[in-house]
Amino acid sequence: MKNIFLVFLLLLSFNGLSQSVISSAGSSNSAGDYIVSWTIGEGVISTIGNNNIELTQGFHQPLLVDVLPTGIEKELQLEMRAFPNPTFDRVMFEGGDPVGIYHVRVVDKLGRVLEQKSVNSADLVIEMRKYNNGTYLVEVVEEDTGKRKIFNIIKSIK
Repeated sequence: MKNIFLVFLLLLSFNGLSQSVISSAGSSNSAGDYIVSWTIGEGVISTIGNNNIELTQGFHQPLLVDVLPTGIEKELQLEMRAFPNPTFDRVMFEGGDPVGIYHVRVVDKLGRVLEQKSVNSADLVIEMRKYNNGTYLVEVVEEDTGKRKIFNIIKSIK
């Protein structure tokens, strides 16, 4: 009877870990338009795709948002960059109108708005320490022109 209870308890504990990766290391780095993410201990994965869609199986899936503007949309895209990304403590922005007002919104992967504010260009910094590790979308809109850009920001452990 005691052995049956131990087997049941062991199976129950493994069931709770079925959707996670236990690993000794992992990281995410970006260079230009590319993000490389890795985890030691992740099981074998496979990739299936065609010309337009790629599906990668596995647990370590970054949220990637890549919008390529065309035509009129190029005129409405804000020329700005966010750095550092990935980040631990804060994200700073460079470009746009150096004396303008910007509307900033931070959204999590579930679509919840976590922060929304209007700031001048000198104060255009997002403090990320208060957020959990993960991927966030940060939308920056220039007040005068209406130009906007959405950044995919990764908050990670230092």
